[in-house]
Amino acid sequence: MLIRVADDYGFKIRTFQHVLEGYKVAREIAAHGAGASTFSDWFAFKVRPSTPSHTTPPSCRIRRVVSMNSDDAELMRHLNTEAGKAMRYGGVSETEALAMVTLNPAKQLGIDNRVGSIETGKDADLVIYDKYPLSDFAKVQKVLIDGNLYFDRDQDVTGRAARQAEKQKLLDKEKQNQQRQQPQRRPGA
Repeated sequence: MLIRVADDYGFKIRTFQHVLEGYKVAREIAAHGAGASTFSDWFAFKVRPSTPSHTTPPSCRIRRVVSMNSDDAELMRHLNTEAGKAMRYGGVSETEALAMVTLNPAKQLGIDNRVGSIETGKDADLVIYDKYPLSDFAKVQKVLIDGNLYFDRDQDVTGRAARQAEKQKLLDKEKQNQQRQQPQRRPGA
């Protein structure tokens, strides 16, 4: 219906969001020239998406750009493993799965000239893992944003004891402040 409205009024839809059952209209989405952004396995969590959505990415990629997304603050932290599920259960290639969480979202947002792939002239926003990046077992080793080191696991691990000691010191100080602020009771009152 939205595609018909867009066609009637002469505008293009860049990306359909939450296309849990986009595979049912994949040809129409592709014919319109839109991309699709979906969840990997959010099926049957309510009545509407009652069929497995891990089949959505491969069936929606009929000549179009598909990405993974999440409305969940925790799940969005590991969309790389969600893309891995599309490989395992949806039959997409490794390159296609990786693009679902790197280049394809950048294309859908119209910022692929700056981010989404490792190329000369693009922002150096990189995550370096210790294992295969689409694995559940992969741990982030380094994060670079605009070419600057933002996170280093080795530095994080060696600094944990100092941060814990500083945290405890602040908690102790807060406890002392609270005790001082409590009204003193007079004996016999």
